[in-house]
Amino acid sequence: MASRYQGALAVSHSALRSVSVVVVTWNSARDIHRCLKSVDVSRLDVALPLDVVVIDNGSVDETVALVKEHFPNVLMISTHRNLGFGAAANIGIGRTCGDAVLIINPDACLEAGALSAMIQHLQSLQNLGCVAPLHLARDGRIESPARRFPTLMAAIADGTIVQRFLPRLPALRSYYMSDDTNPGDPDWLVGACLCFRRKALTETGGFDVGYEMYSEEMDLLRELRMNGWCCAVTANAQIQHRGSASADQDPIARERRFFKSRYRYVTKTWGWPVAAALRVFVAVSGLMRLLEQIVRMVRPAHRNDARREIRQIATLTVWQWFGWGR
Repeated sequence: MASRYQGALAVSHSALRSVSVVVVTWNSARDIHRCLKSVDVSRLDVALPLDVVVIDNGSVDETVALVKEHFPNVLMISTHRNLGFGAAANIGIGRTCGDAVLIINPDACLEAGALSAMIQHLQSLQNLGCVAPLHLARDGRIESPARRFPTLMAAIADGTIVQRFLPRLPALRSYYMSDDTNPGDPDWLVGACLCFRRKALTETGGFDVGYEMYSEEMDLLRELRMNGWCCAVTANAQIQHRGSASADQDPIARERRFFKSRYRYVTKTWGWPVAAALRVFVAVSGLMRLLEQIVRMVRPAHRNDARREIRQIATLTVWQWFGWGR
C-alpha cells in the first residue's frame, strides 16, 4: 500500500517498554467504571508495565468517589475546576512516564486486544507518532477516526449552516475522507482514543491549552506532522464510544466551545482576519436560524421545540456578535 510510511524502517529503534493511560473526566460517573475496567482487562494483553491516571476537571457528581473506591491503583488528580481537555490531558501526560501514552475519553471502552494492537502498530514504524482504533458507535456502525486537515472551505462549512444545506460539498467529503481509497493514511485522528509515542508528544509540547474542547487533537497532530511524525488507524483495534457524554450536558457551552476552538485553529492556520470573517459569517447565519425557528412557531406541533431552539440560538448568536473576548 503506497503511503507516507514507505521507506520507514520496519521496526523502531526505540522499543516501547511501558504504557501510560490518561483519562480526563468531567461529571463522568455514568461511564468511568466501564472505561477503567476495559483498561484493567487490557493489562493482560499488553504484558507491559501500565499505569493509569485520571484527571478530573471539577466534577460535581460521583466521578472522583467511584474511581477511588473501585480503582485504588489509579492515580486520581482533581483540578477542582474545569481547565479544559488539553490542559488536563497535559497534566496527566506529565504525571506518567510510559513510552506509549494512551489518551482515552471516559465514555470510550477498549475492546479485547485493542490496546495491544495499537502498541504493536505504534512500534512497527519509527516515524509513527500516533495511532487510533476504529469506533463502534451506539447504533452498531463502525466508524473510522481518520480525517484530512481541513481546507479553508471545509473549516467554514463544518458545523455551520453550509454543512446543513450542502452536506455533500466536496471540501467536506475530503475532510471526512468519505471518498478516500486509502483511509489508513490520514492527516489527523478523532481524539476519543489516541495512542501516542511519548517522544512525539515531548517534541511538540503536548496539547495547546488554548483549546478548551474540540480541535485540540487536530492541532496537535498538525504539530506532529510538522515535526516529521505520521499517524494511522489501527484497523484490528476497536473501541465502543458513546460520544459527547460530557459535552451534551450543556448544549450551549458545547457549541460555544466548538466555535471558539474552530476560530483558534483558523487563526493559527490562516490568520486572525480570516477567523474574524468566519465569526461574522457564523453570527449572521445565527440570525437566519432564529428567523427559521420563528417561522416554525406558527405550527402548534413545532412550537415547544421552536421555543427551545430560539433560546439556545439566541444565546449563541449574542455570544458570536459580542463575546469576542470570551
